[in-house]
Amino acid sequence: MNNKKQLLRSVSYILIIVICSFLIVNCGKKLDPDPLPLTVKQNLALLQSDPQFVMYFNFKKMRDTKFWEQFLSDSVFSAERNFGGFLALIKQAAGVSISNGIDEMYFSNSWIGDNAIVVKGTFDRKRVSDYVSADTLYTKIDYPNGTTVYKQVDANLNFYFKDDFTLVASNYLKQIENTFTVTDTSTSGLLTNVNLLKEIEMIKHKENLWMISNQKLFIRGIFENFSDMSKKKKQVMPGGSEENDSLAIGDSTQTDETSELYSIYKKINSVSFSVKMTDDIDIVMQNQCEDKNSATELKNRMEAVIALAKLSSTLSGKKPPAALKLLDKVETNVFDNTVLLEAKLNEKDIKEIRLQKLF
Repeated sequence: MNNKKQLLRSVSYILIIVICSFLIVNCGKKLDPDPLPLTVKQNLALLQSDPQFVMYFNFKKMRDTKFWEQFLSDSVFSAERNFGGFLALIKQAAGVSISNGIDEMYFSNSWIGDNAIVVKGTFDRKRVSDYVSADTLYTKIDYPNGTTVYKQVDANLNFYFKDDFTLVASNYLKQIENTFTVTDTSTSGLLTNVNLLKEIEMIKHKENLWMISNQKLFIRGIFENFSDMSKKKKQVMPGGSEENDSLAIGDSTQTDETSELYSIYKKINSVSFSVKMTDDIDIVMQNQCEDKNSATELKNRMEAVIALAKLSSTLSGKKPPAALKLLDKVETNVFDNTVLLEAKLNEKDIKEIRLQKLF
């Protein structure tokens, strides 16, 4: 039994070495990200200056894709804690939704718990005013500058119309008030965060959906979730003996690798996710590192974690779960100081994800 353990452990390390030997293939290439549209950049001035994370959705462009027609709708967001109630309010009050009328949405959240939401679309402001005025769950504040801020009391949500095409919302009234004087030429809000703005400009796909964070604790949380994907809980039989020695080997080796993965997260300046929709979907996890050496080390560790996840599943003798099967779609590349994990999923892949209820 000990010889079997030693053999399998040797195989594990050999696989890691083989995978890592391909590291230098893409190190000389340059990343060519989509440009950040000027209108999107201007709207970032309405968000907090130092958010925990930022998300952007372009529903107008996503609605034109086959992928949206087949797999996405308002129901995707209906149960989301931050968006669900707010989007339901807009739909009831203004008669618009992400399927019809809402073009873009920006969302950011800070460590102190305040959020900022900006929605671009075509709104009937009078209809909204009549709707909230007739509902006792709403109050309003009239400001000397002619601005009216509405508040949904039970949800502690404040919102107002910046213009006929822009709705601004937050659970923090001060955040709302900070946006009153923002114009298309203002350098305020997130635009004052030079480092984060540079990271946003480096995001690969900007047309449909992206999310980014440059906060270290948030980045660590992402990597903890990433490592959970590769873990297998030990299945222990009565009496304390392990059901399968191969599982024990996988767990032991993976623990070492994920521990080292945690050790380099501090060298990452930002982590972003971006999506490009066509008939299929292209998903990118992007890690902006401090330098080329950090990027190479991160790519090394992430590929090792993925390889060990697959190996552990294979040695268990069981059918691999859908999440691990999808790892076969992942390509890992280094572009200067940027590490990209990219997966292109087709209709069959998406249907399998839905059947397995992965998300």
